[in-house]
Amino acid sequence: MKNNFTIKQVSDFWDSVADVYDGINKRIGSTHYQRFTEAIKYLNLKKSDKLLNIWSRTGNAMPYLIEKFPEVKIYNLEVSSKMIEMAKRRFPGQQFLKTDLTNMDFPDNFFDGILSLETLEHTPDPERFLMELFRVLKPVGTLIMSLPPRTAELPLKIYDFFFTNHGEGPHRFLSSKEVKKYIKKAGFELILHKGTLLIPVGPKWLQEFGEKVINLCQKTPVRELGIRQFYICRKGISSVN
Repeated sequence: MKNNFTIKQVSDFWDSVADVYDGINKRIGSTHYQRFTEAIKYLNLKKSDKLLNIWSRTGNAMPYLIEKFPEVKIYNLEVSSKMIEMAKRRFPGQQFLKTDLTNMDFPDNFFDGILSLETLEHTPDPERFLMELFRVLKPVGTLIMSLPPRTAELPLKIYDFFFTNHGEGPHRFLSSKEVKKYIKKAGFELILHKGTLLIPVGPKWLQEFGEKVINLCQKTPVRELGIRQFYICRKGISSVN
Protein backbone atom coordinates (compact mmCIF):
# COMPACT_ATOMS: atom_id res chain seq x y z
CA MET A 1 0.00 0.00 0.00
CA LYS A 2 1.35 3.39 -0.99
CA ASN A 3 1.36 6.21 1.56
CA ASN A 4 -0.44 9.53 1.14
CA PHE A 5 2.71 11.68 1.02
CA THR A 6 5.35 12.35 -1.60
CA ILE A 7 9.12 12.09 -1.56
CA LYS A 8 9.32 15.88 -1.99
CA GLN A 9 7.30 16.36 1.20
CA VAL A 10 9.65 13.99 3.01
CA SER A 11 12.72 15.76 1.63
CA ASP A 12 11.37 19.24 2.44
CA PHE A 13 10.60 18.28 6.02
CA TRP A 14 14.05 16.85 6.77
CA ASP A 15 15.69 19.85 5.11
CA SER A 16 13.67 22.07 7.46
CA VAL A 17 14.92 20.31 10.63
CA ALA A 18 18.48 19.54 9.52
CA ASP A 19 20.02 22.35 11.59
CA VAL A 20 18.47 21.11 14.85
CA TYR A 21 18.55 17.37 14.14
CA ASP A 22 21.86 16.50 15.82
CA GLY A 23 21.40 18.78 18.82
CA ILE A 24 17.98 17.36 19.67
CA ASN A 25 19.13 13.77 19.26
CA LYS A 26 22.10 14.33 21.57
CA ARG A 27 19.63 15.15 24.35
CA ILE A 28 18.17 11.65 24.21
CA GLY A 29 21.66 10.16 23.87
CA SER A 30 21.69 6.38 24.10
CA THR A 31 18.10 6.05 22.89
CA HIS A 32 19.02 7.66 19.56
CA TYR A 33 22.40 5.98 19.13
CA GLN A 34 21.11 2.54 20.12
CA ARG A 35 20.02 2.04 16.51
CA PHE A 36 23.69 1.99 15.49
CA THR A 37 25.12 -0.12 18.33
CA GLU A 38 22.38 -2.72 17.91
CA ALA A 39 22.38 -2.82 14.11
CA ILE A 40 26.11 -3.41 13.63
CA LYS A 41 25.84 -6.59 15.74
CA TYR A 42 24.15 -8.23 12.76
CA LEU A 43 26.45 -6.99 10.01
CA ASN A 44 29.09 -9.51 8.99
CA LEU A 45 31.28 -7.74 6.45
CA LYS A 46 34.74 -8.53 5.14
CA LYS A 47 37.52 -6.44 3.66
CA SER A 48 36.55 -5.01 0.26
CA ASP A 49 32.82 -5.62 0.88
CA LYS A 50 30.34 -2.89 -0.05
CA LEU A 51 27.71 -1.55 2.36
CA LEU A 52 24.69 0.60 1.52
CA ASN A 53 23.62 2.93 4.34
CA ILE A 54 20.16 4.30 3.55
CA TRP A 55 19.29 6.75 4.76
CA SER A 56 22.39 8.36 6.23
CA ARG A 57 21.06 11.60 7.79
CA THR A 58 23.94 13.84 8.91
CA GLY A 59 26.36 10.91 9.04
CA ASN A 60 25.49 9.70 12.55
CA ALA A 61 26.25 6.06 11.77
CA MET A 62 29.68 6.70 10.26
CA PRO A 63 31.81 6.61 13.44
CA TYR A 64 30.30 3.23 14.36
CA LEU A 65 30.68 1.79 10.86
CA ILE A 66 34.21 3.10 10.29
CA GLU A 67 35.40 1.76 13.65
CA LYS A 68 34.04 -1.75 13.07
CA PHE A 69 34.52 -1.96 9.29
CA PRO A 70 37.49 0.30 8.42
CA GLU A 71 38.13 -1.40 5.06
CA VAL A 72 34.53 -1.69 3.87
CA LYS A 73 33.34 0.65 1.12
CA ILE A 74 30.31 2.58 2.41
CA TYR A 75 27.76 4.18 0.10
CA ASN A 76 25.49 6.63 1.91
CA LEU A 77 22.12 7.61 0.45
CA GLU A 78 19.95 10.37 1.90
CA VAL A 79 16.74 12.16 0.95
CA SER A 80 17.64 15.56 2.47
CA SER A 81 20.04 17.72 0.47
CA LYS A 82 20.80 19.83 3.53
CA MET A 83 21.70 16.77 5.60
CA ILE A 84 23.94 15.55 2.80
CA GLU A 85 25.83 18.86 2.88
CA MET A 86 26.31 18.54 6.64
CA ALA A 87 27.46 14.93 6.37
CA LYS A 88 30.00 15.78 3.66
CA ARG A 89 31.52 18.46 5.90
CA ARG A 90 31.79 16.02 8.81
CA PHE A 91 33.14 13.11 6.75
CA PRO A 92 34.86 14.56 3.65
CA GLY A 93 36.35 11.22 2.64
CA GLN A 94 33.00 9.45 2.47
CA GLN A 95 30.39 9.26 -0.26
CA PHE A 96 26.94 10.81 0.33
CA LEU A 97 24.39 10.80 -2.48
CA LYS A 98 20.79 11.94 -2.96
CA THR A 99 18.05 9.32 -3.25
CA ASP A 100 14.31 9.19 -3.82
CA LEU A 101 14.18 5.86 -1.91
CA THR A 102 13.00 3.95 -4.97
CA ASN A 103 15.30 4.21 -7.99
CA MET A 104 18.91 3.55 -6.99
CA ASP A 105 21.68 4.01 -9.52
CA PHE A 106 23.48 0.75 -8.72
CA PRO A 107 23.76 -2.55 -10.61
CA ASP A 108 21.88 -5.66 -9.55
CA ASN A 109 23.54 -7.71 -6.78
CA PHE A 110 25.98 -4.90 -5.92
CA PHE A 111 26.02 -4.68 -2.11
CA ASP A 112 27.13 -7.22 0.48
CA GLY A 113 25.02 -5.57 3.18
CA ILE A 114 22.37 -2.90 3.56
CA LEU A 115 21.65 -0.77 6.61
CA SER A 116 18.24 0.93 6.65
CA LEU A 117 17.50 2.57 9.98
CA GLU A 118 14.17 4.35 10.55
CA THR A 119 13.55 4.72 6.83
CA LEU A 120 10.73 2.42 5.77
CA GLU A 121 8.07 4.39 7.64
CA HIS A 122 8.97 7.54 5.68
CA THR A 123 8.89 5.88 2.27
CA PRO A 124 5.98 6.87 -0.01
CA ASP A 125 6.01 3.35 -1.48
CA PRO A 126 7.37 0.82 1.09
CA GLU A 127 6.85 -2.17 -1.19
CA ARG A 128 8.81 -0.66 -4.05
CA PHE A 129 11.54 0.52 -1.65
CA LEU A 130 12.12 -3.01 -0.33
CA MET A 131 12.06 -4.48 -3.83
CA GLU A 132 14.78 -2.04 -4.86
CA LEU A 133 16.87 -3.00 -1.82
CA PHE A 134 16.42 -6.63 -2.81
CA ARG A 135 17.60 -5.87 -6.34
CA VAL A 136 20.87 -4.20 -5.33
CA LEU A 137 21.74 -6.70 -2.56
CA LYS A 138 23.92 -9.69 -3.39
CA PRO A 139 22.62 -13.23 -2.90
CA VAL A 140 23.08 -14.24 0.77
CA GLY A 141 23.59 -10.55 1.58
CA THR A 142 22.05 -9.13 4.75
CA LEU A 143 19.55 -6.30 5.20
CA ILE A 144 19.30 -4.71 8.65
CA MET A 145 16.23 -2.57 9.20
CA SER A 146 14.95 -0.70 12.22
CA LEU A 147 11.72 1.25 12.56
CA PRO A 148 9.10 2.15 15.14
CA PRO A 149 6.02 -0.08 15.44
CA ARG A 150 2.50 1.15 14.83
CA THR A 151 2.01 1.30 18.62
CA ALA A 152 4.64 4.09 18.81
CA GLU A 153 2.31 6.79 17.46
CA LEU A 154 0.79 7.65 20.84
CA PRO A 155 4.10 7.64 22.79
CA LEU A 156 5.55 9.92 20.10
CA LYS A 157 2.70 12.41 20.49
CA ILE A 158 3.12 12.41 24.27
CA TYR A 159 6.88 12.92 23.95
CA ASP A 160 6.41 15.75 21.43
CA PHE A 161 3.99 17.46 23.81
CA PHE A 162 6.35 17.48 26.79
CA PHE A 163 9.76 17.74 25.14
CA THR A 164 11.46 19.57 22.27
CA ASN A 165 11.67 17.26 19.28
CA HIS A 166 12.39 17.59 15.57
CA GLY A 167 9.27 15.58 14.75
CA GLU A 168 8.84 12.74 12.30
CA GLY A 169 7.43 14.60 9.33
CA PRO A 170 5.52 12.59 6.71
CA HIS A 171 5.38 9.01 7.94
CA ARG A 172 3.26 5.97 8.66
CA PHE A 173 4.37 3.61 11.39
CA LEU A 174 3.74 0.02 10.31
CA SER A 175 2.64 -3.00 12.29
CA SER A 176 5.14 -5.85 12.36
CA LYS A 177 2.62 -7.95 10.45
CA GLU A 178 2.64 -5.43 7.60
CA VAL A 179 6.43 -5.09 7.62
CA LYS A 180 6.81 -8.86 7.39
CA LYS A 181 4.36 -8.96 4.51
CA TYR A 182 6.46 -6.43 2.59
CA ILE A 183 9.68 -8.29 3.45
CA LYS A 184 8.30 -11.58 2.13
CA LYS A 185 6.79 -10.00 -0.99
CA ALA A 186 10.14 -8.39 -1.86
CA GLY A 187 11.77 -11.83 -1.72
CA PHE A 188 13.72 -11.55 1.54
CA GLU A 189 13.95 -14.24 4.18
CA LEU A 190 13.33 -12.89 7.69
CA ILE A 191 16.05 -14.17 10.02
CA LEU A 192 15.17 -12.25 13.17
CA HIS A 193 12.54 -9.82 14.42
CA LYS A 194 13.45 -8.14 17.69
CA GLY A 195 11.70 -5.45 19.72
CA THR A 196 13.91 -3.04 21.71
CA LEU A 197 13.62 0.08 23.87
CA LEU A 198 10.64 -0.87 25.99
CA ILE A 199 11.41 2.12 28.24
CA PRO A 200 13.24 4.64 26.01
CA VAL A 201 13.46 7.52 28.51
CA GLY A 202 14.21 7.85 32.22
CA PRO A 203 17.05 6.79 34.49
CA LYS A 204 19.60 4.39 33.04
CA TRP A 205 18.65 1.65 35.51
CA LEU A 206 15.01 1.88 34.42
CA GLN A 207 15.88 1.69 30.72
CA GLU A 208 18.14 -1.31 31.39
CA PHE A 209 15.31 -2.98 33.32
CA GLY A 210 13.02 -2.40 30.35
CA GLU A 211 15.52 -4.11 28.01
CA LYS A 212 15.74 -7.13 30.29
CA VAL A 213 11.96 -7.43 30.30
CA ILE A 214 11.54 -7.12 26.54
CA ASN A 215 14.42 -9.51 25.85
CA LEU A 216 12.61 -12.12 27.92
CA CYS A 217 9.37 -11.45 26.03
CA GLN A 218 10.48 -11.57 22.39
CA LYS A 219 7.99 -14.35 21.63
CA THR A 220 5.07 -12.49 23.21
CA PRO A 221 3.03 -9.38 22.28
CA VAL A 222 5.26 -7.36 24.65
CA ARG A 223 7.85 -7.31 21.85
CA GLU A 224 5.55 -4.99 19.87
CA LEU A 225 5.72 -2.34 22.61
CA GLY A 226 9.42 -1.65 22.06
CA ILE A 227 9.65 1.68 20.23
CA ARG A 228 12.40 0.39 17.92
CA GLN A 229 11.87 -2.86 16.07
CA PHE A 230 14.72 -4.59 14.25
CA TYR A 231 14.28 -6.83 11.21
CA ILE A 232 17.27 -8.89 10.08
CA CYS A 233 16.72 -10.21 6.56
CA ARG A 234 18.69 -12.24 4.08
CA LYS A 235 18.56 -12.50 0.32
CA GLY A 236 18.70 -16.24 -0.11
CA ILE A 237 20.27 -17.88 -3.17
CA SER A 238 17.03 -19.71 -3.93
CA SER A 239 15.10 -16.43 -4.07
CA VAL A 240 17.11 -15.19 -7.07
CA ASN A 241 17.20 -18.44 -9.05
